[in-house]
Amino acid sequence: MARLFWKFLQAGKNLAHDRSGNVAMMFGLVMVPMVAMVGFAIDYSRASSARAQLNSTADSAALAAVSVSGNPNLSTPSQSQAQNLFQSTVATMPGVTLNSVSLTSSPSVTSLFVTVSYSASVQTTFGGLLGIPSLSINGAASSSRKFPTYVDFYLLLDNSPSMGLAATSADISKMQSITSDSCAFACHQHSFDSNGNITGDNTNDYYHLAKNNGITTRIDVLRSASQSLTTTATGAETVANQFRMAIYTFSDTFQTIAGLSANLSTVASNASAIDLAYAYYNQRDTQTSYDTALSYINTAMPDPGDGSTSTKPQEFLFFVTDGVEDEPASSGSGSGDPADKPSSYQPPNTKPNLANSLTGNVNSSRLITTINPSLCNTIKARGIKIAVLYTTYLPVTVNAFYNQWVAPISSTIPTKLQSCATPGFYFEVNPTQGIGDAMTAMFEQALTVARLTQ
Repeated sequence: MARLFWKFLQAGKNLAHDRSGNVAMMFGLVMVPMVAMVGFAIDYSRASSARAQLNSTADSAALAAVSVSGNPNLSTPSQSQAQNLFQSTVATMPGVTLNSVSLTSSPSVTSLFVTVSYSASVQTTFGGLLGIPSLSINGAASSSRKFPTYVDFYLLLDNSPSMGLAATSADISKMQSITSDSCAFACHQHSFDSNGNITGDNTNDYYHLAKNNGITTRIDVLRSASQSLTTTATGAETVANQFRMAIYTFSDTFQTIAGLSANLSTVASNASAIDLAYAYYNQRDTQTSYDTALSYINTAMPDPGDGSTSTKPQEFLFFVTDGVEDEPASSGSGSGDPADKPSSYQPPNTKPNLANSLTGNVNSSRLITTINPSLCNTIKARGIKIAVLYTTYLPVTVNAFYNQWVAPISSTIPTKLQSCATPGFYFEVNPTQGIGDAMTAMFEQALTVARLTQ
């Protein structure tokens, strides 16, 4: 641009030495606007350069704004920070005046969107000849940042004797073929002395028979799936300690397998203790109590937060069960038909647990029923989301007890469990489907909803 200007000056010099009156007059008429236009082009070039420099400053200010804001709910980008950055830049730009700087932000729990805009003026050198003493420039830049959603996951796993069901159709057939009564369940039993005191494991029970014959049961799959879930959660973390997990099992008792922890490898290690509940000495049954399980898990979970920080996590309860409650009628929450009377003898339960067996179950009649959704509603009312995985109760039609007591309620099992679940969080698997895949799907769905929740 400068070379062009000097060419015009040289041309003007040549015209000035021209002795022709007409040429000199023409030179006088065109010289001033020509010089002004060329000079204005130089001014415009300076303004464009200044705008590019200030646009770069706007980019830096927007990026800095989302970088310094650790969490948008706790701190929003500072207007003064952007102002100071622009002022320091303009100080190195002669002839440039900063008129305004604006920083706007749109914070949410999971993201932050920032826009930085500015306006300035550039003093002209030649534009004044055309009545343009300065040129206005403006620009804007935007930046965004996603924030991690912190979530606590509580796993409540049914380990009652019915979870000893062989895991696949092939396992079921094999289990039935090696048991004298064609039983598909790997019942877990203690050994006892003559007074009914526990002396150890009964290595001749169906539980050990299944293990010795390489038969996988549902409790085995549930154990493996729980451990795999910790690996999935670790891989999904975008920041350290984003997810915490706790594992509990229940039958007629409530047991802590792994306390709430962000150390998911420790949780996975503790999950190896997930195992089938023992049957009682007198085979009294009544070993699936949703009242006990959901009452105690409700106490174990604090009120949830919005997920914005590690101290305000959202909470999900992963509830895995076959959907049939088997408990003493007087302590139950549901309604149903009483089955057989349990014996008056109850040996001590030596398994570690947070709750004793249900009060009053010794002389109460047995109840076979489905879950009472009001137990779940109490938890959901606190803002905790419940994901239910229904491990379909096998229709054992060759079993008289099943035909008399479970078959009549079997059609209502899934509907009651679906009522227990938060909408969109009901999952169901039959004996040939993967519990592990279903639990992974539950986790992925939970993360999707957690990120959308503001």
